Amino acid sequence: MTVLMTECRGLWRRTLLITADGTRDTGTDVAWLQGTTAYVDNRGFAGRLGQHNDVFEWRRLIDIESPGPFPDAGRMHWEADTLVEVGVHEDYVEHWVRQDGPASPCWALFATDAILLRAGARFGWADRSGVVVGEIGGRQWAALDLHLDGSDLTANGVRCRIEDSEGEVDL
Repeated sequence: MTVLMTECRGLWRRTLLITADGTRDTGTDVAWLQGTTAYVDNRGFAGRLGQHNDVFEWRRLIDIESPGPFPDAGRMHWEADTLVEVGVHEDYVEHWVRQDGPASPCWALFATDAILLRAGARFGWADRSGVVVGEIGGRQWAALDLHLDGSDLTANGVRCRIEDSEGEVDL
């Protein structure tokens, strides 16, 4: 069954990774927060998701580590309530399960070297120093000390210029 990008909003946890050599990983805590196009992944990257037919590509705008040799792209399909991703340029399979909770409100700010995303009661923050996926109102949210001033966003005491946004932003 074809996956629509609009169906991907919210928080996802990886339940299975099968690598090219057949190794299975079910224990690594991987969380992916998806907005309209913005995403934040706790493995250390964030950016914009694009879709062409059943192929999804995670374009990394923030990447804590050096990017791999291939674009991050996978074919997506549903198996019951599990979103299955099969690598396009690399041989892997990942199973993703949506976490409970609403995905609205949903908005994102794309700033110079930073992304702030909200999907329901969760947020994702990424800048060159790291990535956080947490709860709105929680300790990590408060620690960001966010301030919006026109086209500037201040977070962690650093002011950056907002270059783009999606959704109705409400800090």
